[in-house]
Amino acid sequence: MKIAKITLAVLAAFLVNAVSFAGELTVTGSAKATYAIRGSDSTSANSSGGKGIGIANEFTLGASGETDNGIAWKYAQDIDGATVQDDASLTLTFPTLGTVGIFVSEGGISSKYGWSPAVYAVGSDYGYTTNNGSTVVHDSGTATAAFTYGDDIGGFNNFQYHTPAGILPFGLGAKIAYAPNTGADANASSDAAGTLGNREDGTSAIQYQVNAAPIDGLSVTASYFEKQNMPSSYKYGYEAGGASAKYAVGPVTLGYGKFYVQPAIEKTTATILTQDYENTSYGIAFNVNESFAISYTNEKSEANKKTVVAGTRADTKTVVESNIEAIQAAYTMGGMTISIASKDISDMDYTAGLNAKETVLAVSLAF
Repeated sequence: MKIAKITLAVLAAFLVNAVSFAGELTVTGSAKATYAIRGSDSTSANSSGGKGIGIANEFTLGASGETDNGIAWKYAQDIDGATVQDDASLTLTFPTLGTVGIFVSEGGISSKYGWSPAVYAVGSDYGYTTNNGSTVVHDSGTATAAFTYGDDIGGFNNFQYHTPAGILPFGLGAKIAYAPNTGADANASSDAAGTLGNREDGTSAIQYQVNAAPIDGLSVTASYFEKQNMPSSYKYGYEAGGASAKYAVGPVTLGYGKFYVQPAIEKTTATILTQDYENTSYGIAFNVNESFAISYTNEKSEANKKTVVAGTRADTKTVVESNIEAIQAAYTMGGMTISIASKDISDMDYTAGLNAKETVLAVSLAF
């Protein structure tokens, strides 16, 4: 793959021609305590009356420096609450040529949340979002997947290139990322044994992103993700992409996004399958003052399902719409933020009549 070869060539040139000065080591991170209350009017929902207290933390060991010819380098290693080392990255930023880097389970460039003005978090990205747990995935066209915007390159080990900032008009920028393997390896380096197996829906993946800031307060981003080298037994390959826009004027921020997901589907399919997903998202936030802000977001995802009647052409199509509506408020005092987030989920997991709700009170500390 060309991007992999280019990245390796640049890294090799850097090692041969540059002298690196000692860098600075930093530790940054956050700790968050939450109290969550879950409820549901659906008897089939899990945790329909659950309450829970928890503390989550993650910190990043970072190092940075500069070579004698002006190349800035950065290294980061995340350590989560289970003291597991994951999500690592090493990047080189050249004065006029942009940035190249290697990312391990890190570096996602999907535009799926570029629209969000949420003051706590996007409704589909925290807490109670699925009744299926983590065992049911969407990427094979399954009929009962969890709410999804599709896969992101940050879920794999990948090479990336970013265009330099401030060179193109209207704040235009581009990123390209390539994962040479989509196996479930944690950190397959010479110092860590990893599983370099291939997944059933493509042996590699590539993702593109284009972003712009054409006017003050407006940010626009679009991305496209594809799994490559699909087996011949598949009718449709895996794709995901869309665009988002966010506009801030005075104390108000508005956002809108559109996203599509095409699961990988075999030629011989199940009786019921999901052909594709279409997501529409929007939100608004209002800064009451410098410390207090409120927001409302709505995420709608349509699963276009198909029921196959064997030996006939009497296939039927249905659309199930899953919706996540969230209202949030946040008060910030220096490095501490107190938040309350309430959301309602209708037709969870694209299953009609499966509804749920959750309220989260959180205290977050940044350091």
